[in-house]
This record gives sequence, C-alpha cells and structure tokens, in this order.
Amino acid sequence: LLYHARSIGMVFRLGENVVKINRLAADRAAIQLESGKRLVAESVLMAVGRTGDTDTLNLEAAGLSPDCRGRVECNEHHETAVPHIYGVRDVVGFPALASVSMEQGRRAVAHMFGEEERKYQTMPYGLFTIPEISMIGENEEELTARKVPYEVGVARFREIAKGQIAGDRMGLLKLLFHRETRQVLGVHVIGDSATEIVHIGQAVMQFGGTIDYFRDTVFNYPTMAECYKVAAFDGLNKIGLDLQLAEEITSQEQEVLAQVDKLVAETGAATRAAKGKTASTV
Repeated sequence: LLYHARSIGMVFRLGENVVKINRLAADRAAIQLESGKRLVAESVLMAVGRTGDTDTLNLEAAGLSPDCRGRVECNEHHETAVPHIYGVRDVVGFPALASVSMEQGRRAVAHMFGEEERKYQTMPYGLFTIPEISMIGENEEELTARKVPYEVGVARFREIAKGQIAGDRMGLLKLLFHRETRQVLGVHVIGDSATEIVHIGQAVMQFGGTIDYFRDTVFNYPTMAECYKVAAFDGLNKIGLDLQLAEEITSQEQEVLAQVDKLVAETGAATRAAKGKTASTV
C-alpha cells in the first residue's frame, strides 16, 4: 500500500509524534512534529481510531464497566459480564467491520434463543482504499512464526487480461498454501476488485480445499478471478522444481545403491571362492 500511495505522490512521515497543531489562516494549518519537522497544509485530519458510542448509556448502572474507548468485554457468544446483556459491532472492538458486525448480531440472537452456532471460521478483511486491499487467513509472518512449511503463488494484474483492460498494472493476488498438503492457508489481494475476488479464496478455504482446485478450475475470461489460476500455476511450479530435484536425487540414490549391491555381491563371491580354494589346499 505504501508503494502504491507513494507512486501517486503521497508522502509518509512514519514513526513521528505530533506535539502541536496551529491554524495559520482560514485555509492553512501547521503541524509541529516531535522530531522538529514542520508540516504546512490546507487542512489536517486526525484519526484516533474507533470508539464505542456508549458515553450516554450509563453502563455502570447495568453492571458493566467500559474501557477508555467505550468498549465492553464479551465472550465468544457476545455475552457481557451481565449474562442477559450482549454486545456487538464497534462496542466490542476489533475488527469493527460492518460485515462481521451483522454476523455477530445474528450469533448473539441465536445464543439468546438457545440455538447452537459453529465457532467462527476465518473472516475476510477489506480496506476500501485506493487501491483496494483484502485478505483472509494467515500471512507469511504468522506461518513463519508457527514453522509451517508454506509456499507462495503470485499473480500480477498486469498478467491478466481483465487487469490490462482495467488499467491496473500494479495489483496482485498472493496465495499461501502448505507445501505438503497443498491446503490453502491465506489469500492476500491488492488492487482493483480486491474486496470482491477474495471471496473465491474464502469459499475454498472454508471447505479445506487445496491449491489444486484453482489449477483445475476453468474461470470466465476475461475476469479478475483468473488471478487464482495464474497464482496456482506459479506456486505449483515452485514446488514442482523441488519435487523434480527430489526425483533426481532418488534416481541417483538408486543407482548408487545398485552399485553398492553389485559390489557387495562381487565381494561375497570372491570371499567364498577364496575360502573354497583354501579348504581344497588343506
């Protein structure tokens, strides 16, 4: 995202702390940074994150204690510390997405009426930025930390006909899959229609599918969904090189073992012949 943003002229000052904001004129503001830098702009937008709109609810009277951001703690069924009070959406914190919030509400109501609900499976995340970003499952850092043997398959939008039609030459789709079982572990997309096409990977992951599904499936042409097939080919080619090398090593090992067996047989025959000659001499 940083790369894309910088390519359209955006400037990022990361790791900085704001110490003062001054209005210089009706259309000018100055931001003073802790490092000594001074930024002047037409306007300033301060993002402080999401908070629960609970200030006027007097939650303490109901036996609840919200945190500094107005959020209340809930269990997996969205019950608060007071069993008959439930919490969903921004009031319970991360991920605070509209799609997830609807599911939270449905599950809370189901629990109220004693309906059994399956545990949460992997949920997609979508950022409606320019370009769009969407993801589901684990990322490379998480898989590395868990020491999972994974491989990566990548499709760049400039390789896809629909990407060329849309004029998106910077977007990409990345598949993460297990090297041994080939199970899909994560899907990460950045670019045009990212928040739409991520659901194809979500469906395959929900059913424990493998990357072979994308290799064997025919996608409409031209569509952004084709990225899955291209990414699957890319990933399978990588492990294919490894398998080819393993087969070559196995072949070499078999040749060596055959030579060893031949040498052992010849040595055994020579030993028996020598013993027979010695016995006849005696």
